[in-house]
Amino acid sequence: MLSATSYLGVISLCLPLQMSTFQDWFWEIKECGQGPHYYFSATFAASDAERLAALVRQHPLSGFEHCHFVGNLINAPCGDANYQGSYDLYVDQSNYAEVMSGIQRDEPIITVAHCVWEIIGVCDRNFGIESGYGGITGTDNQADTSLIMALAQSPELTLVDWRVVSGGDGYASVFFRTGTSAAELLAYLQMQPEKPDFMQIERELRLALSDPALSKIYRLGECKINGWRLEVVILHDIQKTTSSYGGEGWDMTPHTTKLYKVAQIVSDKCKVPGCVSGAAHAPNDFYTLIGSHLSFGYPRQ
Repeated sequence: MLSATSYLGVISLCLPLQMSTFQDWFWEIKECGQGPHYYFSATFAASDAERLAALVRQHPLSGFEHCHFVGNLINAPCGDANYQGSYDLYVDQSNYAEVMSGIQRDEPIITVAHCVWEIIGVCDRNFGIESGYGGITGTDNQADTSLIMALAQSPELTLVDWRVVSGGDGYASVFFRTGTSAAELLAYLQMQPEKPDFMQIERELRLALSDPALSKIYRLGECKINGWRLEVVILHDIQKTTSSYGGEGWDMTPHTTKLYKVAQIVSDKCKVPGCVSGAAHAPNDFYTLIGSHLSFGYPRQ
């Protein structure tokens, strides 16, 4: 069995960490060619809310404009849906006017003017980043990664958990990495992809599917190793439906929702990207659906 490499080494906060030794927080999303949008979220200790807001305000964020407001914003990159509270938003300059106009009109969602955007949010003790179609940051602007590092290294804050995800605009969520400490986050920003432990992934997948609520619906089908990725077929009973117009189709919704949670659980435990990657068709019959595809790992040979 291949042993998973641990990246949870001790990070010394006594020595300054150079930006050149770190990658963008979305490096693994780019490695896998996923998207279209990139999401980072983090939760800090309940007593950290005021310090979190203050530290973000003090950090230089090149290319962003700041606004503070109290209200209800459904799709802010921090906080829960329909959360009523106090927000700090940092919006890339090209979209700032449009976002502010929407807030003034009391719109329930953030609207942007351009197809690429970047919004950083602070809501109480929650911090989040939404990079639309990759956002404005990259090799020429690492403001958001620099901010993440500053928060993780701050002795004034206690990081409780964090997560990196991609998806949006109808694309399935891909779960990349989660952690429960600043040390894990800083280590993640320095690591390189490694070949996954496929035996561990299959073991955790079988364990997740053994849940009585899931074992009645799903069973593990073919598992195939393709380079650095494990491609899995999950079999389940998909019913044909007839629309009001008389057309036939397949109702996947009742089945795939629970599989997203399975993909997330396995991804978290195995520290490897995981996603529900589409419908599985019957052998030699493209028009009959028999289940769903899950994949874990990297598109490398």
